[in-house]
Amino acid sequence: MRVAILGLGLMGSSFALALRRARPDVEIVGGDVDAATTRRAVALGLVEAGDPLTADVVVLAVPILALPEVLAGLHGHRGVVTDMASTKTQVMRWAAGAGIDLVGGHPMCGREQAGIESAEPDMFAGAPWVLTRDEPLVTELVVAVGARPIFLDAERHDRLVAGVSHAAFVLSTAYVLALAGDPDWEAMREVAGSGFRDVSRLAAGDPGLYAAISRTNREAVTESVRAVEAALARLRHHLEAGDGRLMELFEEARQVREGWAREVELTSPCR
Repeated sequence: MRVAILGLGLMGSSFALALRRARPDVEIVGGDVDAATTRRAVALGLVEAGDPLTADVVVLAVPILALPEVLAGLHGHRGVVTDMASTKTQVMRWAAGAGIDLVGGHPMCGREQAGIESAEPDMFAGAPWVLTRDEPLVTELVVAVGARPIFLDAERHDRLVAGVSHAAFVLSTAYVLALAGDPDWEAMREVAGSGFRDVSRLAAGDPGLYAAISRTNREAVTESVRAVEAALARLRHHLEAGDGRLMELFEEARQVREGWAREVELTSPCR
C-alpha cells in the first residue's frame, strides 16, 4: 500500500510516525506547503518524496481553511481520500464541490504544541477517530495506529464535538480572559496551581485552528456555549443563595465525569 500525507505539522507527522512503526510494509510519501518542513520530514525518515496522486490513500492533514484548494488539486485521483479536520459538514461540502468522494475523518486527540518537532507516535493510541463511513483502507490505517474508529455522519459529528471539544476551548479561553482582566491577576499568577493549569490548558491551543473551527461549525458551537452559559447561571444562582442544591450539582457533575473516565479506561487498549 502507498499512503500520501499532505500536511506535515503535528497531526500529519504524528500519523506518519505511528504508521511507520505499526506498518513498516506501507510506503509513505508526503509533503507540506512549507518546503523546510517537507525537507525535515524526509530527513527524519517520516516520509519519502513522491506524487500523492499515485497513492492508494491520501490523508489530508492541512489546516481546515486550506482544504478547498488542496481538494481541488486532487481532482481525478483514483484512490481513497480522507482528512483529519476538526469539523466535517463544511469540509464534506468542499470535497463534493471538488468532485472528491471524501471519507471524512477526525482523530479526537492532539497537543497544544504545534509542528513537526512535537510529533508523537503514540498520539492516536486509544483515541476515538471519527469516520463518516467505513472505507476498509482508511479504517485499516486508523486501527493500525491504535485508534478506535467511530462512524458518524458529518452533521452529527459536528454537533457532538461542538460539545465535548469546541465549546471546551471557548470555555477555557473565557476563563483565562476573565482572570487576566482582574486587577489582581499578577498576584493570582503567583498562587496558580494545578486547577488553573487544567482549566486553562486548551486556551494554549492554536488560535488559527480554533478560529477555523468556529467559522466552519459556528451554529453547533454557539448552541453548546449557550448550554454552558445556562449551566453557569444555574450554579451562580445557587452560589448566591448559599443553598444545598449547589453541593448536589457538584456531586452530579462528579458522577458524570467519573462515569466517563471509567468507560475510557475500560475501552482503551493502553489501560
